[in-house]
Amino acid sequence: MAGRLSSSGAISITDINANLGMSTTRTTDMNENHVRAFCGGRANNSQTSLGDARGRGVTFTGTLSRSGYSSSVTLPTVSLNTYFDEAQLTNGFPLYTRLNVDVPPTWWASINNPTNMSSTLGSSNSSSGGGTGGAKNFLSTQSYNGNRTITGNGFYSGKGTSNPNGQITLQRISLLSAS
Repeated sequence: MAGRLSSSGAISITDINANLGMSTTRTTDMNENHVRAFCGGRANNSQTSLGDARGRGVTFTGTLSRSGYSSSVTLPTVSLNTYFDEAQLTNGFPLYTRLNVDVPPTWWASINNPTNMSSTLGSSNSSSGGGTGGAKNFLSTQSYNGNRTITGNGFYSGKGTSNPNGQITLQRISLLSAS
């Protein structure tokens, strides 16, 4: 049920647990990482309240950004501020993304397993992966520039094929986990 919490009304720890797929009866307190990630109080000695979680989320899934099909593609830039409040983006905390490589089976391969990237907010990072295996590969690189944006590209790198095209899709952004 990942996404945003309600932007009005009361917010409870039960709402936060439910949003993350945790048991709603689980014992939780305000100092747990997932609660503080929602509320934006992750910095040392910061105070926060459940009301700070209104309208916020910590994990977003779906088609967040997608390139076109080609033998060399670029993912449209994604701003973290589109998904997270500035208070949630405290430097030094983790950022997890998943970028999928898609090469239609009618061409020469099946959908590739996702590539996971783990970064640290405030620090630049680039990760390459993907590939369809064998001699014909469509690889991906995703980059977090440390300044609140995610970019990526994909490219064909393999033996000849009549259609070396592929596509990359940013499918998940999370402040809490890679899965």
